[in-house]
Amino acid sequence: MYPTPPSRANHQSEIASADIRQLCQSQIERLSEKLPVLDVWLVCWNQLENKHDMLSYRHNSEAEAKVRLYLDSERWISENLPFLELKHLSLNSDDSQAYVCGLGKTDTHWDYLLLLTENHISRPQQDVVRDNAQLLQKYLTLYQDYLRQRAKVQLLEQAIHQAEHQLKTPLSLIRLYAETIVLGAEHENERQQAGCIRQMVDEVTAKLGELLHCGKQDCLQRETYELSDLLTKVLTQLAPVIQQKQLNLIQPVKSMSVTVDGWQFEQVLHNLLDNAIHHSPQGGTLTIHWQDYGETMLVSVSDQGPGLGALGSHQLFQPFYTKRPGGTGLGLAIAKKIVLDHRGSIDAETLPEGGARFSVCLPC
Repeated sequence: MYPTPPSRANHQSEIASADIRQLCQSQIERLSEKLPVLDVWLVCWNQLENKHDMLSYRHNSEAEAKVRLYLDSERWISENLPFLELKHLSLNSDDSQAYVCGLGKTDTHWDYLLLLTENHISRPQQDVVRDNAQLLQKYLTLYQDYLRQRAKVQLLEQAIHQAEHQLKTPLSLIRLYAETIVLGAEHENERQQAGCIRQMVDEVTAKLGELLHCGKQDCLQRETYELSDLLTKVLTQLAPVIQQKQLNLIQPVKSMSVTVDGWQFEQVLHNLLDNAIHHSPQGGTLTIHWQDYGETMLVSVSDQGPGLGALGSHQLFQPFYTKRPGGTGLGLAIAKKIVLDHRGSIDAETLPEGGARFSVCLPC
């Protein structure tokens, strides 16, 4: 009934850029061992920094400088490179041959594999290049996904910082007015109410500061918590809207320990449950499930709403994407960011019986 999470190596949706580069570097070095190459270039477009990233293997540092300069210049690139097929390039050189293999296109820029060899590549050797190119293409797809995700995270961080800038002044004014009321109130009831306002402003200001640091690994305050305790806090906050929609809750009887930043993980649970409540029909059922799989743990929230429809799960977690009236489109994006900061993964799916399920995998 519940999805089995993949292994730790596979379940992390965001592979570090350095890891992918190391995989690619190892792959082109293995390729160079199978072919009589002088140079190998692996070139892809870095959409974050708006420049080319290049990995290379150089077997012969004395290869013709003009040839290298010509290949580096990309003047030979046509509008459409052969995808996963080798194309011979005219170098007007008696000392070397060049071949290019297209690996994909990012925006208007090609990702490609470029080979400089002493002699023509034979048909069996071309098959070797093609097999390696297919694997490299998969690595580059992961790399481009990583860059797109980093771009979205940066956008989210900018939005959070902008929100902090816009909220600091009114929060300070509210606190000042509350302090003035406390000092000047004639009745104890008024002083207590103003004191509550001041306390709430302090709490909001503190939590806003914590949220600003949610993208920084060194700012995570990891401790061991019982999931049932975290869930109880969130359900208490959401109790009024749960009662209003007369929703039934199914949750685990047995608790489970988790090592996380407590406040941040509460935000994950809050955003997932808030989303599930919004899409649930009146009198529907919310199911919360968790399970320990040894290397990973799974937490899921299921509802009986309309499901994801034609949406892909990647769209749901995009900053500012929402079809919810009055929504900001930040709740699920923030949840994903926090999960990624904990080196976990989050996904969503439509259930066969209807409704949606959001699943969070965390390393134990």
